Amino acid sequence: MSAQAVLFHYGTFQPLWQQPGLIQCGPRLVAGEGSVPVAACTVEAIQQALIRQGHSAATVLIHYTDPFLIRAAPLRGLNRWRGPRLLVCGDLHHGPAPIDTLEAYHSMEFHDAVLLAFNPMLLGEVQRRLTVPVHCHPPGFFRYPRCSRHPHPARRLVHVGSLGPHHPRRRALVEALQQRRNIPFLHCTTESAEVAAEVYAANALVLNVPLNNDLNHRFFEVMAAGAPQVVFGSPALLGPLQEFGRRPDLRWVEDVEALETLVKRLLADADALGRPVGPPPELSLHELLRLSLSPPEGRL
Repeated sequence: MSAQAVLFHYGTFQPLWQQPGLIQCGPRLVAGEGSVPVAACTVEAIQQALIRQGHSAATVLIHYTDPFLIRAAPLRGLNRWRGPRLLVCGDLHHGPAPIDTLEAYHSMEFHDAVLLAFNPMLLGEVQRRLTVPVHCHPPGFFRYPRCSRHPHPARRLVHVGSLGPHHPRRRALVEALQQRRNIPFLHCTTESAEVAAEVYAANALVLNVPLNNDLNHRFFEVMAAGAPQVVFGSPALLGPLQEFGRRPDLRWVEDVEALETLVKRLLADADALGRPVGPPPELSLHELLRLSLSPPEGRL
């Protein structure tokens, strides 16, 4: 069976990512329709597993990784792949010198192009460091649960997510809001993206606190749930993707006082919150590959 692309990743099977022509493979997957487990993080293991389940091993390889995984469990043997190789890199804030990590890995395991999953702000720097096409088209192949906006959402700001040791900035802001008590505010965690979408849709405003230089999944999860969000950060995170900056369901603040002032104003005026805009743009697999494997404009 011929597939348009094989997506290698390190997680479990993701039904929302699945679309016609895509096969997911990786060390944590189980055999099934569109799902191929591999015994090792090597191209040879991927090829053997695909052939064993009746798939062609000559197609596009989408390799989804990040600097942490590059250091811990890198995919090896890319020169053996018989087809275009696209490296999709997420979390370019992980660990020391993450772009150095990406550059060093790419010099050893060549890919035909690189796609930054959530770091448009770093696009220019990565393009300068690598000799292959580098693009950023978020949310790429990712898809998020959709949810109908609650007709009467709770009039408060909600934050969903972990406050663990890797999220000191989020913890500091959440604890400051809880201690100051100047605005109605709820912090919670959820067990799944589907439950998180229901929380977003049931509250008037969502707080998003990105990590270093990334937009993060939450940026797009909230859009897909039809909720307005306030991003605690600078619009510079959008880099060249200024079309997102024109969405009326998206606001930006950079300090806690500005956040409280904005939330008070929006909660006092239902019209100021606006109507749901709709989910983030979704590219078909064919269009994503076409854009990602082509030279950037002005660079041939």
